[in-house]
Amino acid sequence: MVTAPPPTDAKVIAGTTLGVASMKKLLLASVLAIASFTANAQVPPPHETPDSNGCVDHDRRTAVHECDDPGECDPGECPTKPPARVTVQPPYQGPPPIGWVYGPYTQCSNPPQCSMGLVSVGADGLNVRVVPNGPPTMALVNGTPLYPIDKRGDWLLVAPACDLTPTFAWSWTAGVPLNRCWVYF
Repeated sequence: MVTAPPPTDAKVIAGTTLGVASMKKLLLASVLAIASFTANAQVPPPHETPDSNGCVDHDRRTAVHECDDPGECDPGECPTKPPARVTVQPPYQGPPPIGWVYGPYTQCSNPPQCSMGLVSVGADGLNVRVVPNGPPTMALVNGTPLYPIDKRGDWLLVAPACDLTPTFAWSWTAGVPLNRCWVYF
């Protein structure tokens, strides 16, 4: 069986033979699809259409109106949108946190009611962890002062209230270095 050769103005795209007229239709359909997609994206939502006073309701939950064009509506009939209330927590200004400790083993297990605590545990030291109940990275001897920064359940994110130095001993419970406050002479 002999097949006829394609017309001279045809192109082979992805194994399909297309004539010039077919390519023009395909290109025109693609452009039309893109244009209609961007045109539909610019249609305002129905709740942003002006009411009889020319006011636009930008926030349906609070029914607050705002005048888009002051010449079209009476500002007395369109109350202004109140400014957004933002509460910013001041940044922590103390030493960097060293990790998480189990709160009941300190003398400050409720941070809002105390601003500093001491390590108070019946072992070699209190384990400091990367995350609450995570792997320990170091241990602190009894009496080490701590600043509580954050609380998650019984766990406290703490910063040291003194310069820490190694004791060159290891915690026998976790196998991590045991640290204490540096004593200045």
